[in-house]
Amino acid sequence: MNMKIKTLIALITCSTLNLFAQFDKGDYIISADGNYMKSYNENGVTTNQNLTKGQYLNLGTSIGTFISKRLVVGVGLDYNWGKETRNNSLDFNDFIQKEEMTLKSFVFLPNLYLSYYQPIVDKLYFSTTLRFCYGNVKSEYKTNYAGIPNISSNSNSTNYYVRGSAKNIESDTFGSEINPELTYFISTKLGLCLGLGSIKYSMSDWKTENSTLIVNFNPNFWKLGVKIKI
Repeated sequence: MNMKIKTLIALITCSTLNLFAQFDKGDYIISADGNYMKSYNENGVTTNQNLTKGQYLNLGTSIGTFISKRLVVGVGLDYNWGKETRNNSLDFNDFIQKEEMTLKSFVFLPNLYLSYYQPIVDKLYFSTTLRFCYGNVKSEYKTNYAGIPNISSNSNSTNYYVRGSAKNIESDTFGSEINPELTYFISTKLGLCLGLGSIKYSMSDWKTENSTLIVNFNPNFWKLGVKIKI
C-alpha cells in the first residue's frame, strides 16, 4: 500500500484519541513538508519510441499567525528540483536515429498564503490554503543524437552523423494554488500533516501569456510534513 495512503489512514485512526490542539488568535504555526517521487513513462510505436525517466523533489517551509481561531496568514519558501532523462528511437527510410536528452531544473519560490482550519474531530483538522508565489526557474539541458543506416535493411548508404548541444535557460514564473491538507496533532504543540494535492495556475512567459491550469490530487504528489504551534 502506498506510504501516503497509510499515513492518511493513520491520521484518521489516531483522531479518536483524547487530546485537543485548540488554536487562539495570535498563535503562530511553523510548517515544513516535502515530497520526492520517481516516474517512468514509455510510449510510441515500433518505428518511433519514447522513454522518459524522472526524479522530482519538492520541499517547503512556512510561518503564519492566526488572525482568528480559524484563519492564518503567513509567508513561506518552496524549493522545487527536477531531473529528466529522455530517450527517443526513430526508424525511417532504412535509417535509425537515437537521441538522449538530460534536463535539470530548480526554482526557489517565496510565497504569501492564507489558510482556513476546520476541526473535524478531536485533534484532526482539515485546512485549505490559498497561496501566491513568484520565482525564477533555472534549467539546463544537454542532448546527443546520432543517425546510422539500419543494418537489417538492404540499404547501401554509408551516411551517418553524431551531434549534440547544450543550453541554459532562465524564466520567471508566477503561480497561485489551492492546497487541501489534513493535520493531526500528536500533542498540543506538534502536528503531522498530509498535503492532498492542489489546483494550480501558473504563468511562465509574460509576453506570450504562456499559462497552465493543473488539477492534481494523485497520491504520488501528496506531501508529508510537520507543524509546530507556538
